[in-house]
Amino acid sequence: MKTRKKYIVVLTVLFLTLANVSCFDPGEWTDYLGNPQRTGYSAGSGPDMPEVLWKVSTPGAFDTSPFIVGGEVLVLWKNDMYHLSKTKVILLDLITGDILEEVIPPVPEEYHIFEVFPVDNRIIGLSFRGIYEIDVASGKTMLLTKIPEESSTLQETQQTDSKDRTGRPFYYTSNRYPLILEDKIVFPTSPAVCFSKSDFSTVWNLEEVAPNLSLDTYSVVGDRDIVFFLAKNGVSQLIAVDLQSGALKWVSDPLPLALWLALGDDTVYCGGRSLWAFKRDGSSLWEFSPADDIVSNVVVGPDGIYCADAAHNLYKIDPNGDLIWKVEWQGSPCFQSHLIGAGDILYSIENLGDSAIEPSGSQVTAYSMEDGSKLWCLYFGDSSWTRAPPALANGILVVGRVGGTITAVASDPELYMLQGDAYLSKGNTEKAINSYEKAAELYEKKGDTSRSQEILNRIQDLENQPGSSTPSSPEPTALPESPPPRQSSWILISAGVISAGILAGILIAYYLFKRKKS
Repeated sequence: MKTRKKYIVVLTVLFLTLANVSCFDPGEWTDYLGNPQRTGYSAGSGPDMPEVLWKVSTPGAFDTSPFIVGGEVLVLWKNDMYHLSKTKVILLDLITGDILEEVIPPVPEEYHIFEVFPVDNRIIGLSFRGIYEIDVASGKTMLLTKIPEESSTLQETQQTDSKDRTGRPFYYTSNRYPLILEDKIVFPTSPAVCFSKSDFSTVWNLEEVAPNLSLDTYSVVGDRDIVFFLAKNGVSQLIAVDLQSGALKWVSDPLPLALWLALGDDTVYCGGRSLWAFKRDGSSLWEFSPADDIVSNVVVGPDGIYCADAAHNLYKIDPNGDLIWKVEWQGSPCFQSHLIGAGDILYSIENLGDSAIEPSGSQVTAYSMEDGSKLWCLYFGDSSWTRAPPALANGILVVGRVGGTITAVASDPELYMLQGDAYLSKGNTEKAINSYEKAAELYEKKGDTSRSQEILNRIQDLENQPGSSTPSSPEPTALPESPPPRQSSWILISAGVISAGILAGILIAYYLFKRKKS
């Protein structure tokens, strides 16, 4: 009897563990640049070929980071990046790009929502003075708390193109996303402030706990124990504070042109005129000098650190600060660029041209993280540029651009099969066939000819059905005036199927065990 009970307990624990894994992708990015440490790296896989899964175009601008949550893409649309008068929070289907929900946050006209991000199962939006929770289903917006007044020093140093039509400076969006931890959220405002994640009550305000520290913060990384800020009062410095109390731990010497932060296990990296590495206690480890200023975020990979400079170089540096490789990189020195790593591929979102006024477009380029060789490049096809970091999850890379276009890149043929199934369930046979044809093509390229032929046979059956017609090339999806009914997430469906299979296996195993014992 004891053995039987023990066996049942083991099976139950196994079932719960596997069921949990089936619902959670550890490679999924739900925070800015992947995690609170801003490492920019995920062990999950990304596209290994430059294939467009879907593209959404609408007049306006997508100049803040998209986020992938489950089977949906959360993004903020703006009518104009420079003359903001209207914003919309939009949820898109990750597989098809179809709009699921959209809402214009009802906030005071002068305080438009200019940034959104997910916090657990909530959507949080920022305006110039407040933090809001947004319910896209009901269209309601609730003020959670106000953020501190930004200092006059910060207002004087803000770029003029980051002001809204009232002349007030925006909370700088390229690398000033809040730090979202297990039970706290830290905002790099001036002064920096830490809120409880449950009710957004203030935990500490840096100006109150360190009144003699008159630095304007603009970048933040951290973990469950410590928070690092880049801040400046004429010159940039790195400061470290205790997460629980906000108490000041240490302040670095001046770091010229420092802008980017990333936190490894025991080392914090800072990118500016150089790449600096510090221990958690503030002692300097090393300094790497690139050919020019660092213009990308710093990626902390499994065996090296990656960054790009204004002299069109992409670097890999080892944990001791020594150069591993340097290759040519096409990003413009006039625009901040973003790097993210997934598996063994480094994706670079590159704005092109040397003009700060009229860039010649943008592209995503994939490099081998091992040797820096260029694997592929996908040019987005117009002069629009990319301001914000991309999102990456479930093998799909999502990039938003200020010209009003979002592009999803994927190369897993099974994703195109899922897309075809989604179209077919809605009665759109032509789009379904287009997706199945792409899946067959990708299986062929990957050497799985039997699977490719199986899909081609399915396409032939669909084409031979009464009333079918030859499919045309798919057009980019446009945002409709009114959103269609919301569909269930394919990830949740997959999780349910897997969980049901596991449960069935457990019951069969238990039956066989019981029969053997009897």
